[in-house]
This record gives sequence, structure tokens and C-alpha cells, in this order.
Amino acid sequence: MYRLIALDIDGTLIRRDGHVSEENRRAIQEARSAGCTVVLATGRSWQEAADIAREAGCDSAIVCLGGAGVADWAEKRLMENWTMADRSALEILELLQTKDLGLLAFADDRLIVNARCEAVFRDYPCRAFHETRILVPDVREYLCAEGLSVNKIFLLGKPEQLPALRQELSRWEDVYVTCSGPNNLELLGRGVDKGTGLTALARRLGVPMEDVLCIGDSDNDRGMLAVAGMPVVMGNAVPEIQALGRWITDTNERDGVAKAIRHFLALG
Repeated sequence: MYRLIALDIDGTLIRRDGHVSEENRRAIQEARSAGCTVVLATGRSWQEAADIAREAGCDSAIVCLGGAGVADWAEKRLMENWTMADRSALEILELLQTKDLGLLAFADDRLIVNARCEAVFRDYPCRAFHETRILVPDVREYLCAEGLSVNKIFLLGKPEQLPALRQELSRWEDVYVTCSGPNNLELLGRGVDKGTGLTALARRLGVPMEDVLCIGDSDNDRGMLAVAGMPVVMGNAVPEIQALGRWITDTNERDGVAKAIRHFLALG
């Protein structure tokens, strides 16, 4: 039986309405009752993900910031975190300031956003985001003034402008660029992804990676799909991501997480 189950949130655990289905909740409780630790592995901050974790009934450990952090949302603390090289992060932010993009930087447990990002997320149904985000006129200047190193940069733009930008960002060799959807890019330090955070959490829990099952659907799930003993991919994922899974479950609208958990629990 798999001892640690890691679940992506968007496009995986939650439906389009932003909530966890009753079947997914029940399956998570069945897994925990069977002795599994069930955690979230998300690009969000632990603050943003905590409400989803509570709704789903997950354990309090969490892989957050796309793998750049491992936290305990119940204790409200980061246990481990990885940052981008300061020079590269600041150079990239200087470049991004010249473009019409929503910017969000995660640094020192802070969510720092520009005006464009604030406008896009105005109706974002996440209480913690609105309570913790810091709106600034210039993200780069704020980071410099506060002396902060960046865990992750998240940017929002038009789908048609991001492929060229992703190519432009590839010239920073110490930066890893991924995404969780067609309208965003996520930037982390090279060698940091959800696999990094999941491996660190498994080590903390004393769980070998062959006893880890993960479920995801997006480009930013590649890292954990590569390191987990059982990589499961959602039915709503694109074929390129589905090719990374050893088992394909149903979609997020059809309780794909619950079906996967119950399938592997039944195998013992």
C-alpha cells in the first residue's frame, strides 16, 4: 500500500467551481483511515492552500510554491524552502516590469503583487490570498528594499504572449520555468520543482519514494510525477502530461482523485 499520497489542487482535486467533491473527501478519509498520509502538492502558498486542505480533510503537511516550500499549514510555518538566485530573480523582474503582466512574488512567507495581478485576482475566491497579499507599485523595488530572496515568481498574461516570453526566460540557466495553465508562467530556482518538495517531505516522514503516490494534471506536476513510485495523471490532462503517468484516472469533474485513491487502496 502507498504510504504517502500527494494531490495537486487545480485541475486535480478541485472542480471548476473551486470546491472539493464529496466523493473526493470521502476517499481521502478512507486513505487516511487505512494509514496513508494525504497531502497537497501545489503551486499556491500554504496560506492559500490551507482552506482547500481543510475542506478536503488532508493532513497538515503540504508541498507548496510549486515545490519551493514544505510547510505545515496547521502550525502556520514553512519547514523547508528553496529560493531563486537573487541576481537572476531581480534581472527577470526588471524585464517583466516592461511587459503588461500580472506579477506575484513569493518571498519570506509574503505574497507580493503588482496592480495588474491585484485586478485579475479581485474576484479570486480565496480568503487567505486577500488577507496576506501585499500590493506594491514595483515588485522588484519592494524586494530590494526589504532584502528578500524569492522562492517563486508567478506571472499572468495572455496565452498568445507567453510562449515567446517562456523562450526569452530560458536564457537564465539557473531558473526553471513551468506553468499550471495557458495564461501563466511559474519561475523557480533551477532544480526546484514539486518533486523537490515531495522528496523532502517524504524524507521527513520516513517514507521511501517507491511508497509515494501522486496525482496531477499540469506542466508544473512533471517533477513529482518523475519521482513518485506511482505517478497518476488526470483524465483532463493534455496527452503530453498523460504520457508521464503510470495510471490515468478520470477527470477532476468526475471525481478522478477519488477513483484513483480507491483503485490503489483496493490493491492493498
